[in-house]
Amino acid sequence: MSPLKRFFLMLALVSMWSPSFLFIKLAVHDIPPLTLTSCRVTIAAVLLTLILYVRGGTFSLNRTFWIRSAIMAFFASVIPFYLFCYAEQTIDSSLAAIINGTTPMFTAVLAQLFVASDRMTPQKVFGVVCSCGGVFLLFAGQIVEGLSGTLLGLAASVTAAFCYGVSHVYGKLFTTGFTPFLAPAAQLLLSSLMLSPIALYVEQPWELSAPSWSAVGGLMGLSLWGTVCAFAVYYKLLENCGPTALSTVACFFPVVGMFLGFFFLGESMTLQGMTGAVLVLAGMILVGELIKIPLLQPKKAIK
Repeated sequence: MSPLKRFFLMLALVSMWSPSFLFIKLAVHDIPPLTLTSCRVTIAAVLLTLILYVRGGTFSLNRTFWIRSAIMAFFASVIPFYLFCYAEQTIDSSLAAIINGTTPMFTAVLAQLFVASDRMTPQKVFGVVCSCGGVFLLFAGQIVEGLSGTLLGLAASVTAAFCYGVSHVYGKLFTTGFTPFLAPAAQLLLSSLMLSPIALYVEQPWELSAPSWSAVGGLMGLSLWGTVCAFAVYYKLLENCGPTALSTVACFFPVVGMFLGFFFLGESMTLQGMTGAVLVLAGMILVGELIKIPLLQPKKAIK
């Protein structure tokens, strides 16, 4: 896959995952976090399984495949999906997005240790710094004014971002090379099997009041756009690019939020915000090596 095609697929993934924090905020008012997360992965698992079988695929009977898919499910969806739902009960969605923007830093360190094909170069380091710096610049004003949040909410968000870093690296190593839709369907099916019994026991959703239409809309947006479509694209990218480059999509979520606010809510577009957006985009381009800067390439050893 060409660097340009990878870049546009990453932008597509950004458009799918960016609204997730908004969808969570809409849904979590009426649907408790475990139930919300369980419904999200269950709906997505059913749909992805249907797509897999319609395309003529079947689930693998290989034991190793299911063990690896279970580990991927734990780090990529079970833990981070729940932790962000839990965190957004007590912290601002913008603060959750900022913390999620630290995912590339965790991924870069883990990839350096475990993925031989994704070692850090000066250009990748510079790209990660640009992207993370852009995220903080986007929210500089709100940071100065003070973002609300509790220590537990902050800790949950940081843990979720770290889990995403683990999942990017683990997925690259162990869950690629399969029939299209097989890996994401298996991951989300196992996520549902892990989460649903806990949600039923802990939150007893049958005793809850009927959720509002906005909460149902948030759940459906999260399940269909932010999970089914997103994971189909995510696994395609996982096959064709390094985990560090893939993780930089997290930095672009607040950028999309800024543009949506400008076009649909009449919010202001500041020079500071535009600069942050440019930095995030530049970082994604550099880490994905869409362009290469000679001065930032590793020096070849002289024989």
